[in-house]
Amino acid sequence: MKKIFIKLFLVATVGFCIPFANAEQGWIVSAKVVRIVATSNGGINVRLSPELTACTSQSGYGPTYASLYPDHPGINRIHAILLTAYMSDKPVAIYLGDSTCKIQEVELGGRV
Repeated sequence: MKKIFIKLFLVATVGFCIPFANAEQGWIVSAKVVRIVATSNGGINVRLSPELTACTSQSGYGPTYASLYPDHPGINRIHAILLTAYMSDKPVAIYLGDSTCKIQEVELGGRV
């Protein structure tokens, strides 16, 4: 009986420890860049860890991708920061402008 209780406890604990971030306006204080996608419309999609949920990404990449749209005035600078974070395995802080996960600002090194 004790072994069953321990197994159930471990399964429940692991289930609650899976990280994700809900899609909403505001800062994601610290995240790792997992994937960067250049989309056909000239924008960029970014997958993070912890994963986002309920995003509306451009080009149909799904609910786990934040989007940097091609009309953003800082797209090249933000793209450079995202690539730097990805290549150096450094965290970033990302400001999402709305609940669709539209990227507005990025800080290399996370937000302290």
